[in-house]
Amino acid sequence: MTRGDRWLVALPLVLTAFGLIMVYSASSMLGIQRFHDPNHYLFQQMFRVGLGLVAMFACARIDLRRLERLAPWLLGVSVPMLLVVAVAGHVSNGAARWIRMGALTFQPTDFARLATVVFLAWFLRRRPPAPLGFWRGVAPPLVIAGAMSGLILMQPNLSSAMLLGLTGFLVLFLAGARVPHLLAPVGAAGLGVAGALLTHPYQMERVRTFVGFLFGGDVNTQGSGYQLTQSLIAIGSGGWLGRGLGQGLQKNLYLPEPHTDFIFSVIAEELGFLGVTALLVLFALLLWRALRVTARARDEFAHLLAGGLTFQIGLYAAVNLAVATGLAPTTGLPLPFVSYGGSALLANMAAAGLLYRVSSVNDVRESLERSRWSREGA
Repeated sequence: MTRGDRWLVALPLVLTAFGLIMVYSASSMLGIQRFHDPNHYLFQQMFRVGLGLVAMFACARIDLRRLERLAPWLLGVSVPMLLVVAVAGHVSNGAARWIRMGALTFQPTDFARLATVVFLAWFLRRRPPAPLGFWRGVAPPLVIAGAMSGLILMQPNLSSAMLLGLTGFLVLFLAGARVPHLLAPVGAAGLGVAGALLTHPYQMERVRTFVGFLFGGDVNTQGSGYQLTQSLIAIGSGGWLGRGLGQGLQKNLYLPEPHTDFIFSVIAEELGFLGVTALLVLFALLLWRALRVTARARDEFAHLLAGGLTFQIGLYAAVNLAVATGLAPTTGLPLPFVSYGGSALLANMAAAGLLYRVSSVNDVRESLERSRWSREGA
């Protein structure tokens, strides 16, 4: 691994190492309460990080032409997995999102979102949307992305379904689809979201809580706004420098799931404004380098693949941060590379490996071009 953009490996590794530290800090009390072991979640996450490293370095060496040929098969595998989890998945907190394999659980949504990006890059390379118009160029990939989002929505998992649909939308824009053609499906997507909210009361209650907080300052502290209340208390009590690593109070059974959805709140309380600023800088650098690779890719498949993966990482990070600060309704999306979790971490580290692979292909082509121009000028 000497040719690609090393920042695309170094930054995810730094974020993951930082996440290990914060997962231990955020989950030690929870581990004592549930398993009588303060290290339970740390050891689980260390094992998952090991698997993630294998996935990252395997994807960093994969042949992109082979990955392109596998694109339809990857999507074909993800569809039955989503159907299985919707019908007979492991249920937790009212949603069936996991497949249990012995002591391990796997969330097919994370595999499906990667497979969908790979498939869209494969499909749009062969059928550019601009010259084909709406029905032949834009509608088919939108239907595919919408169908995958619908399968995820069946779990139910509204937030992941929305972000997958938005990713498909952005990949189509990156492929050159005309803006008027992209605006047409927005109304249908809005109707789908409205239908999901109406048929799932707990999601509607989260939206009501968010709207009440955003426009009226009413958080509903003892009801659906309890998580947001504890999150804001944690963030507000961090100050400039924080209480100190490991010294946070809200993680001590006040803030629900402090090691997953609301790990940003623990970081803010313990490391303060300077700590979260450093975290945001790391994410900004990662997204900048990933967008740089996307812009420099001359192969259309690599260009769309890198763009889709970058959009996914950025969207998940933005939504998690917005939820923790009250700028979006509460969801169950983790903070990429940092939050506790297995399949999400594997998917994100695999995405980082693929981004590095695209950057290495870019650098090889640039080296060949520089060599060619130097020979011609000699």
